[in-house]
Amino acid sequence: MRQFEAVGDDRRPPVWRSILLGLIACFGTTLSTVYSPMGWQAGRTQDSAADAALLVVLGALVFAFGAPAALFWRHRLPFVLVLAAAFIPVLLPVGNTMLFILLANLIGRRRGPAVWWTTALVWLTSTWVVVADALAQPRGASLLKGTFGPEGADLAERASVHPTVVVTVAILGFALSVGIGLLLRARREAASAQGAATEQRATSDRLGDEAARRQERERIAREVHDAMGHRLSLLNLHAGAMEANAHDDPRMAESARLVRTSAAAAMEDLRSLLAVLRDPLAADTADLPLAKLAEVVRESFGAGQPLNSSIFISDPDRADPALARAVYRIVQELLTNARRHAQGEQLFLTVEGGPSSGVVIDARNRYRGGWGRNREPGTSRGLTGITERAELLGGSMSYGLDDHGKTFRVRVELPWRERAV
Repeated sequence: MRQFEAVGDDRRPPVWRSILLGLIACFGTTLSTVYSPMGWQAGRTQDSAADAALLVVLGALVFAFGAPAALFWRHRLPFVLVLAAAFIPVLLPVGNTMLFILLANLIGRRRGPAVWWTTALVWLTSTWVVVADALAQPRGASLLKGTFGPEGADLAERASVHPTVVVTVAILGFALSVGIGLLLRARREAASAQGAATEQRATSDRLGDEAARRQERERIAREVHDAMGHRLSLLNLHAGAMEANAHDDPRMAESARLVRTSAAAAMEDLRSLLAVLRDPLAADTADLPLAKLAEVVRESFGAGQPLNSSIFISDPDRADPALARAVYRIVQELLTNARRHAQGEQLFLTVEGGPSSGVVIDARNRYRGGWGRNREPGTSRGLTGITERAELLGGSMSYGLDDHGKTFRVRVELPWRERAV
């Protein structure tokens, strides 16, 4: 079983708070040093005892002005600082101010058996310091007597303190430190619980949105399958019948065969697209290896469009099918957009990358002007689809005017996804 654990995120406390606590500790420690037997004796006589007392007082003052700097590390070393502050008042007349501040910090930032064992040690040493101060003589050698004594009393006279006052002071200081520590702990636990609840709500909302999107994708997939699948099946059936009945017309038979073959291919593409719609990150069933990207771009995607392409992908066979499909579809959409919005303009296409750097797709063409005004309905969906596809794979897409407004440029960055073995 662990003896202690951190409470909350254990962040560094604000600097202003450390400075304020340091000033309080410095004042309380200096006051305790002045109203102590060593402080009373130092400089009042010219003997070896006074010189020794002066050295002790100087050591206590060094502690009073130097030790508060340790408060800046109280979030990292709470136990070490409390234990040091618990034993130093036994050796030097520095009082309990610094000790109580560090104890409150320890209770506020840590919990467990070790905290309460340390708290018990602090109770013993702090009580000893209060009792020793109450027994010190004369009045000027005791902080308790000098503070609570009658106004104008001679500091050189001997005086006594009622035991009730000693017990009250010992309990009050210790209880105040523990109470503030528990209050700090409660605030940190509440902040931590609120942060966890906020994160949980965000996760729940994200899962709810994903579930809603999945249900919508399933509904769309069913609608597309029922409508388009039925029509393509009928087209395939009628084309087969035309092919069978066109014995005397070879051209009609060949046309029917092409229609039937195209309908069958369209059915396969439809099944592939429905699979992607249901699970966008699932393994791709279509044969779209990145190694054939240049060939497909040259033969299919670039038809009818002036194209200057540079395609280099190292180890393309290692690419995950989902990444390969994304690259193909993005390139396809970029070429389609170029034909639609910049017909006749040369498109410069660059596709490069590999396992170590991911895949970068860059397309640019001369900007004719007027993009974004008087567009046909649906012409903005291409860039939106590219953005969604890139973000789905953890990538990014940026587009806009370049070269002082002369070039329209689209840049897509996709992280590498390794093919499952």
